[in-house]
Amino acid sequence: SPPVLLPNEPRQTAPREVIEEAPIQLGHFHYSWHVPDVRHPDMPALDVLATLLGNGRSSRLYQNVREKKGLVNSADAWTYTPTQSGLFGMSAVVNADKFDGARKALLEELDQLKSAQVEAAELNKVMKQFISATLATRKTMEGQAQNLGDCWISVNDLDFSDRYLESVKRVKPRDVCRVATEYLHEDNRTLYALLPTGATPVVTRAAVKHTQHPIQKFELPNGLRLLVKEDHRLPFVQMRALFQGGVLAEKIGNSGITQLMAKLLVKGTANRTGQQIAEQIESVGGGIDAYGGNNSFGVSLEVLSGDTLLGLELLADVLLQPSFPEAALERQRVVQHAALKAQLDKLLQGTFRLMRETLFGGQGYGLDTLGTEASLDKMCAGDLAAFHQKFAVPNNAVLAIFGDIKTNDIRAEVEKAFGLWPAGNEFRAPKHIPPGEGMRRVEQVRDKEQAVAVLGYRGCSFFDEDRYALELIGEACSDLGSRLFLRIREELGLAYYVGAQSYPGFTEGHFSFYAGTSPEQLEQVEKELLAEAAKLRQDGLTDDELRRAKAKIIGQKKISRQDLGGLATMSGLDELYGLGFQSSEKDDEKYESITKAQIEAAAQKYLRPGQCVMAVTHP
Repeated sequence: SPPVLLPNEPRQTAPREVIEEAPIQLGHFHYSWHVPDVRHPDMPALDVLATLLGNGRSSRLYQNVREKKGLVNSADAWTYTPTQSGLFGMSAVVNADKFDGARKALLEELDQLKSAQVEAAELNKVMKQFISATLATRKTMEGQAQNLGDCWISVNDLDFSDRYLESVKRVKPRDVCRVATEYLHEDNRTLYALLPTGATPVVTRAAVKHTQHPIQKFELPNGLRLLVKEDHRLPFVQMRALFQGGVLAEKIGNSGITQLMAKLLVKGTANRTGQQIAEQIESVGGGIDAYGGNNSFGVSLEVLSGDTLLGLELLADVLLQPSFPEAALERQRVVQHAALKAQLDKLLQGTFRLMRETLFGGQGYGLDTLGTEASLDKMCAGDLAAFHQKFAVPNNAVLAIFGDIKTNDIRAEVEKAFGLWPAGNEFRAPKHIPPGEGMRRVEQVRDKEQAVAVLGYRGCSFFDEDRYALELIGEACSDLGSRLFLRIREELGLAYYVGAQSYPGFTEGHFSFYAGTSPEQLEQVEKELLAEAAKLRQDGLTDDELRRAKAKIIGQKKISRQDLGGLATMSGLDELYGLGFQSSEKDDEKYESITKAQIEAAAQKYLRPGQCVMAVTHP
């Protein structure tokens, strides 16, 4: 069989310590440091150092730590040098009550060798000890054979040990000091100790306390809602300016305008070019970006806390005085055209778009955030300016500023920057006429080898309590242990991937199942997706499915709240949509309270066979 290649161990970057207990009478502990392999030119000096510290009754550990201080019963130092990197170590046996003092004393002896060179007489003694001990192993034929075998296995050189001894003879006091400093430092050190039960020292650590500051809400006279949260753990400030709109504010004729307008906010203002905006924010290690989505659009900005005022100035400039330069408009138009073309290659994304277009029609969530080629081509800078003027108004906005700030100071600065911003009309989501009832099947052809099926149903809004049950159903049908995965992919072998998702919206959203398969199995996959929906209507989720879904989704929510920028966005959007900025704090409790009966009721209410769309893409 071919030789097994062992990877090199990653370099140790911090001290490691493991202390365990067992029903024993004495304590045993070992310090060790990574050192090179036996062929490295520093190894002779390290072997001399080990002998100096721990070989014989005249060694430093024996004389100073055992005899003079009485802290150990025995102590020694050693090297372990296989063909790859090795170890340098110090070991000791102690009474349990002397462990703490003994481990400190061993390190003090090592530090002494780093700070003061060894006397020539002591070094000469140590060399003779090492040479004598090495030659003593060759007194018998067995020892000589062992030596030759070690030399050949280790370095493929039968004379290696002789040359090694010659290298030991050339070691100088400065070499000992140098290798001790270079290799035996704290970040390269590991301590392992096995102590009698109850003997582990109590470690007193300084507790670093961070005061938790709640989110505070303020409202300016022009209607701008300001959310502020102090968090001084790291010197960052996150700013999120969020506006209602998105595809809900669009029609077929101007589809894609939200994203087109939002992306151009950071491409130039009355005071700065796009390049100047980028250079100013990046010169202080910050970042700025914009987005246009389904329910909203906005600008995100991050700076170090020392640059908070600059960040706020830039944010006010791009929000209040965008210039929508023609050159930037043409570049962004090209970018969105390219993204539309990319959808043709991404079968799942393209099939979801087809499902939404059929489920919602040419309105609301039936529109794509990218727009269409026709709508993009006819929009001009004046259209973007008019859209901005209508929807980028303070009474349609939430500004969230979280991070290393002082609440009163940032509130005063926001009032100076945005206080004169004139209010406009409030956003009202249009009432959309739902398409007709009945199951509809739509298909599109792509020159690909795979096929995709997406089964979509009308879902719920952010304001419906049913959204918690639907999200749990989606989670339960999406992991590798889900019923969809086990039935369609594992048991029947029909799909490359399967899953489900719930998408609540500001207005009625959607719930969908999806699968990627081969063209020959597409028809069977469609039947299986419909059958799984029917099972959910009839039986809901099992106790185990519901438990796993709750654990996973609550865990994901907790992780998302750890990121301050993510928390600013989440709290800001909840406030923007009318849920209240504290809404997400109650999510865990809401998910946990959902019962099997509620799951079954939600499945029966939303997964209705008479109101769904089966969208498929195939070659």
